[in-house]
Amino acid sequence: MKKFSVLLFVSVLAVLATVQSPSHAIIITADSVQNTRMKTVNASMPYANYLKFYTIEDGKVQIHFNRMNEENEKNFVRNLSKEEKQDYKYTKKIQQLMDRGAWGEVLYKYPDFYPALVQYYNNCIEKNLYEEALRTMDKIRMADRNYQIFSKNTINNELGSLYMKNKEYQKALDVFRLYETTGNTKIYSSIAQCYYGLGDYQNALNYLAKIRNKTYEDNELLYTIYSEKNDIVNAHKTAIALNNQKYNFENLMRIQKTSQNDTDRLKYAYQARNTTMNDADIAMVNKIIADLEQKKLDKQLSKLKIFVKAPNWEYFRNQLPDNITSAELCQKQDEFFRTANQYLVRYDGQQLTNAFYSLNQDYMNYVLAKKELYYKEKQAEAEQAMLEMQAQQQYINEQLLQQQRMQNYIRMQRIQNLGNHAYYSNPVIMYDPFW
Repeated sequence: MKKFSVLLFVSVLAVLATVQSPSHAIIITADSVQNTRMKTVNASMPYANYLKFYTIEDGKVQIHFNRMNEENEKNFVRNLSKEEKQDYKYTKKIQQLMDRGAWGEVLYKYPDFYPALVQYYNNCIEKNLYEEALRTMDKIRMADRNYQIFSKNTINNELGSLYMKNKEYQKALDVFRLYETTGNTKIYSSIAQCYYGLGDYQNALNYLAKIRNKTYEDNELLYTIYSEKNDIVNAHKTAIALNNQKYNFENLMRIQKTSQNDTDRLKYAYQARNTTMNDADIAMVNKIIADLEQKKLDKQLSKLKIFVKAPNWEYFRNQLPDNITSAELCQKQDEFFRTANQYLVRYDGQQLTNAFYSLNQDYMNYVLAKKELYYKEKQAEAEQAMLEMQAQQQYINEQLLQQQRMQNYIRMQRIQNLGNHAYYSNPVIMYDPFW
């Protein structure tokens, strides 16, 4: 196999400069953050005769075929030697099979085609087939034992991440601990995740403590550990940190859950409800708000010197039909507690009793009106369904009648045709000696 000349190599780079860059799959590694660099293929590298038609990402186990438009490909092939043209044709044929996802055929017919192993490995990662990815990684390592294509660090980082995805935390830890002395915060994060997976919360916390600027994922792991250790104080602090990094329903509910008093719980529950449009989330947080508001209302009434029966939202909520929208339910619930609290401030004694009686009556009327509307809607739906069923039955009857008429018509035609045929074909009828 001829080696590339310097002139050929430069011309190849010039042609490839016009090729569209391939999309890059995200691979979790323990490497330091760095821009993607393309590794140069030289003639001494294993499988160089077809790797030269690929782009190798330095620092990632990624290989991308250098795709070209028709004109650029013609110019590129024109500058290749005869042997190189054969190699390119062979490579392109296999790559086309891989592009179609014909992995069984590729791995069976071309088991030593190195780019196929790498692309199949990444295909397994994308589909969460981690055991198969581990088996393929063993083949990749055996095919390049001297780490000429991908560095040892790159392979180890990939292995560590793969072990974690496959929940083989001890193996992943053994890999990541090799790089602990580098002081890389991503290594500390990966080691912490391994210890958490092994159930060693203290060591996980120790390594997370070494990270000065924690990522969102670091704080999520920290929150999870504190929650499982029932360390509510630290879980609350971490929930606030998470919410500062990403303000959303989940983080607000984390703060709500770990807050130390009902006032804060109620405040964050209301905030969380305002950040979501999901009906299930709204229903869940509405129940929390109702329980806290009712608890606050009952507590205020317990301080009164006279007995006053507290209005209870859940009593009315449980009687409401299912046709109430989330928005309306939120509005009526908030209105109920707001009105009850206003009455507490404004009235006392018999006036307060009368006010609460009026509030209960208003909401009972609301429930009855909603039930009546619900039953009317159901009745209308039933009547509509009955009309549709009757129309369908009428249509079926008309079709059957039409079919019967058609059959009768065909039968009469057959009888008529039979009679005509008998008259003209019977020689006795046709011959009359007295005529």
